[in-house]
Parts: sequence; C-alpha cells; structure tokens
Amino acid sequence: MDVLRTFVRDQHLYKFGAVPPRAEEVDIQLKLKVRPSNDWALQFDPPLADQLAAQLEDAQAGWDVYRKGRVYCFRCESSECEHARPDSPHAVFRGYAPNGLPEWSDLAQVLLAVRDSRVDRLYEAKAGPVALMQLGGELKERQLSSFGKSSKTYAVLGQVVAGYFSLNAPEENSGKVAVTLQAVEMRTERGALCLKLNVLARIPGGEDIGNLLGGGWQPGLHRALEVAARQLGGIEQGAAAARAEGDGERARVQLRRVPSVLRELAESIERAGRQQGRRTRHAEVRRKEQRPVHKAVEDARAAAASMIFCDEKAGTMIVCGPQGRAHAFAPDGRHVTSFILRPGAVAFRLRTQRWRPVTPDESARFHEQVETFIPKKAPPSD
Repeated sequence: MDVLRTFVRDQHLYKFGAVPPRAEEVDIQLKLKVRPSNDWALQFDPPLADQLAAQLEDAQAGWDVYRKGRVYCFRCESSECEHARPDSPHAVFRGYAPNGLPEWSDLAQVLLAVRDSRVDRLYEAKAGPVALMQLGGELKERQLSSFGKSSKTYAVLGQVVAGYFSLNAPEENSGKVAVTLQAVEMRTERGALCLKLNVLARIPGGEDIGNLLGGGWQPGLHRALEVAARQLGGIEQGAAAARAEGDGERARVQLRRVPSVLRELAESIERAGRQQGRRTRHAEVRRKEQRPVHKAVEDARAAAASMIFCDEKAGTMIVCGPQGRAHAFAPDGRHVTSFILRPGAVAFRLRTQRWRPVTPDESARFHEQVETFIPKKAPPSD
C-alpha cells in the first residue's frame, strides 16, 4: 500500500505539481490481474500509470467552468475575472504566464514574435485576413504545473489567431478586430470529457461576436467555424467512448487529430478572405473614385522627399499622398499599384525596417523617372 501511495503521489506531482487535488478524497478504481500459479503475481491491465492518468485529471479539474468567449484564469481560478477576455479589439491570446494568468497581445506582435512574414498584410487594405495556427504546448510553455499546465479545467489543445476583420463594409478600413479560436478540452458538470471551439474577441461597444456571426457578419468565417466545430464534435465522441472503455491510448489518438482540424480552419479563413476579395473586385472598379489609382501621378509629382520611401523587401518606391493614399512605383518610375494605408502603417513599416526614407538625391531622381512614364499629349492637328 505504501508503494502504491507513493506512486499515485508522484504521478500527481509530475503532472500537476505539489498542490493537492480539489477534493479531500479521490475515488480511484484500478483493474488488475492476479496469477496464483506464478506466486500470486499482480499485473495491471491497462498499465497502472495509464489508469491513474485520466482519473487524476478528472479529480484535479474544475468541472463546468467553461464560459463562452472567455478563457480560464488559473491565477484567479475564474472565467469571470478581468484577465479572462481580450483587452482590446486587436488583441489575441498569447499564452499563459507561469502563474496561470492569461496574457493578451496585438495580433501584429504575435506574428512578429514567430517571424511570420505575413504581418505586412495586416496593414494593407483589401489584403484579406491572416490566420496563424498555434499548438497548445506553445501557449502553455511557461505555465507552471502547480498553476494548471496539465489541468483539464481548461486545456487549450491549440488555437487559430486571425485578423483583421472589418466591422463595417468589406471595403472599409475602420473598425478592425482580431479573433482567437481555441480548441479546448474540459470537463462537464458530471465530469465527462468535452471539446469546445471557443471564439474570443473584444467587439467595440460590447456586442457579442456570436450574435454578429449569426446575423451574417463575415459569412466565410462563420462557415469555417461551423465545419471545425462539427469536426471537434466527432473527435469528442470518439475520445469519450475510448475513455469509457478504459482505452486511454485510443482516446489520446483521437485528441491528436485536433491540430489538423485547426490547420484546416486557418486555411479556410484565409481562403474565404481571398474569395471575398475577388467578389468585390468589380464593385471596386465601379467605385473608382474611392481608389487612389488615378491619383498616382498627381501624388507622385506633389510628394516631398519626406513622403517617399523605399520598400526594401519589394524593391519599389512608395509615395504617400493625402487621405491615406499610397502608390508603389518600380525603380524606373513606372507605376505598379495603388492602395490605402491604415493609420499607423507607415510608422510600423519604418519601425520594422520594411521601409526606409529616401535621400534627397533619390527623391530628385525618382521625380525625373516618373516623368518619363507620363503619356505626352499629342500636338493639335492642323
């Protein structure tokens, strides 16, 4: 009995730290075989560690703590505290601190932290959302065992962070939000395994993102979420059935399917954004007065040296004009494209060294080259 007590204690210590389970007593049921012909030898079937793992998880977990649109804060032991939801419309879940405190960060900072080159797309009009899949282990890497690292109270199996999504018309740039889409394992009020796809976002004005999606906002995102939720439901059923039969390994195999569901979710979100862009392209042409293409030469001629930049990555010259207009020119002065910049985009690109200011000589040479591509008016005929 003392050997068994030590083994159970050490298993809990390994997974959850020295903090005792929530219950004063834990009911543990073990299956074993006795072989009288072999000097009454004992054999645990399944192995003792496997039998203990699921039961200790259930004993340690807080049941029925899930709250839609909120993560669980292990420091406050609550889903209702101020740390449990994003702190700004651009914020996504960055991971847990060592003490189990949820941490939030702007989507751009999360992409920069993993050196994702798509961060520039966040500041380009009509670029469509960027979606990044992250594994649960990355999000709990710094979290201590005694503050919920292996707990099933609220276990993040993985997530997709995505944005930006416009709260207004698709072609408008204001009212942008980022979303965090978490695949979460937890326990119901009866202790049963449960998987949820939790949607986390802070909408200005306090509106619920679920109501927005149900009302027709971002239909591509809504469809992708519905597909992923159904897939997680199938995984939950398979894992729950395996646990009920005492087959811990089969349950783990089921749960290992979650990352592939999230990868597909991320791909679906970006694909829907591209499709939306193609659907609106003809409408944008009809509203040409809202696009800055026809202003390219005018803005280039009027631009001071301080409003001209060199895009180090694309090898183009960028002219910034009034009302957020921006134009890209080839080094020889040929106009390439025009777009609208969000507020702060220039400062961000300078800070990340994607753009650099041009010198006075470069500015003068650029103005000369632009003139060579301006069509000359034909002389009047006699």
